[in-house]
Amino acid sequence: MLPRMSIYRRDQILPEWEPVPWTHKGRKADSQEAGFHARALKAIPWRRIDWADFPAEGVFGHNRDWLSSRDVEFVASYDGEDLLLIHNIWFGWPDPPEWGLASRVADDTGDWTHWGHFPDLPHAWVMPAASE
Repeated sequence: MLPRMSIYRRDQILPEWEPVPWTHKGRKADSQEAGFHARALKAIPWRRIDWADFPAEGVFGHNRDWLSSRDVEFVASYDGEDLLLIHNIWFGWPDPPEWGLASRVADDTGDWTHWGHFPDLPHAWVMPAASE
């Protein structure tokens, strides 16, 4: 059997993608990386969380404090999943890269699966204008 190749360069200092937790290696990291890559190729239409007019019912069943404490800045529902785009306040070595991605089955109340951290947003993703 041939060894698996990483989709992204796993550089120790400035990685293009980093697993969560960063100590994951082998199959765990490969699975997380493949999950990220699958979602990175989709034209996901993200929307910014409106903190000034936060909905009383929350977002995906979570209140303002839960989302804020996890640095969630954008959300989306796409292709049967609810997704969270995390904008890490502290990022860059030795902290994780700037962005993180988590998802779960749409309208579920279960746990979120984290798909790693990355420094650049995928080109396929549709981000709102800065004023939105």
